[in-house]
Amino acid sequence: MKPAPDRLAPLAAAAAELLRRNDRGGYTVPSPKLYPHQWAWDSAFAAIGWACLDPDRALTELEILLAGRWPDGRVPHILFHDLSGVYFPGPDFWRTERSSSITQPPVWATALRRIVERGADPARAHALLDAVDHSHRFFAAQRDPNAWGAVAVAHPWESGRDNCPAWDAAMQAVDPDRAPPFRRVDTERVDDPAERPTDDWYRRYATLVADIAANDFGPGPFAVYDPMMTALLARSEADLAHLARAADRPDLAAAADARHARLARGLIERLWDPAAGRFAFHDAASDTRSTPDVLAAYTPLLLDLPPAVRDRLWAGLEARYATPCPLPTAAPDAAAHQPRTYWRGPVWVNLAWLLAPRLSPAFGAAVRRRTLETVEAHGFREYYDPRDGGGLGARDFTWTAALVLDWLTPAGD
Repeated sequence: MKPAPDRLAPLAAAAAELLRRNDRGGYTVPSPKLYPHQWAWDSAFAAIGWACLDPDRALTELEILLAGRWPDGRVPHILFHDLSGVYFPGPDFWRTERSSSITQPPVWATALRRIVERGADPARAHALLDAVDHSHRFFAAQRDPNAWGAVAVAHPWESGRDNCPAWDAAMQAVDPDRAPPFRRVDTERVDDPAERPTDDWYRRYATLVADIAANDFGPGPFAVYDPMMTALLARSEADLAHLARAADRPDLAAAADARHARLARGLIERLWDPAAGRFAFHDAASDTRSTPDVLAAYTPLLLDLPPAVRDRLWAGLEARYATPCPLPTAAPDAAAHQPRTYWRGPVWVNLAWLLAPRLSPAFGAAVRRRTLETVEAHGFREYYDPRDGGGLGARDFTWTAALVLDWLTPAGD
């Protein structure tokens, strides 16, 4: 690990130490108190941080994650390696043995590519390509009900953005009175329970979990096409194709390239909304479309978009998301914006890390600089208040530390 710039060297050292503390012998918990198991996209981001310290350990993270996939290819959003302690929802609630029944944003191919760039053993990395391919094929098979070449999430938790305003309308169709009994523990483990989703949303979440189990773990009744999930999968397909070419796997590379092209086409043809200047969400169950002003509607910037589309997205972000701590999860002038409540307004470092290189150069540099200043001032928190950078949610949050470490570790080490 090469040193960070002198002023930020203590921040890099603290990030490395946090990763080591949250290590559970091969996988990394997002936060020991609030999230004591292995989460899928958290684990991929953790691996990116581990690659700055120990590329072999980074590969172990992804090997354990991908070994937990189901026979249909889904990578569960939670893997329960340790069944001690109290956590909701545990495997009994999911009606499984050791995992949840939904997946999460598929960023493991992107993480694997970054790990290889950091010097991981290529042969060991390439041994994971078939597992990654299997996980990607799950989305086309079970998360595209209209055959649009895009991804519809089956549960808000699957998107990784649990209470994002984009789900508000579709969640109203979910009957909270059908929820099975449960007791939340998350609100007992944060400083302010108001930072978490409401009890009403949790009852609706629980109803959907039961519906998915009752559908033999199929998609269930909730199906909202999500531009962010679609963009992340498309980016991952491109990264898988890159790795497959390096591994001399031309057939696998061609398959991933074809899926990437179909997803990119589906985004533009089905979800781009030129009137709003951002990408839309589409509820397949009710056949209704919405264009909430949320950060997820801009994340197709991760792809090589037509310049006119890219420029509209850049303009929207720079006009409405350049808060003192930048890139809130909902535009501050949107009616649904709540600056301290989970995915309804706070800033998350993983989205800043993903998007900063894809923004206009000046704005991207500002996002990176101000995000690092926020973490330096307020610690490795789960999310941050966009107005002043105040830390929110869990403390000692893994992906915040991991991605800061990636930013602060010079390339080519």
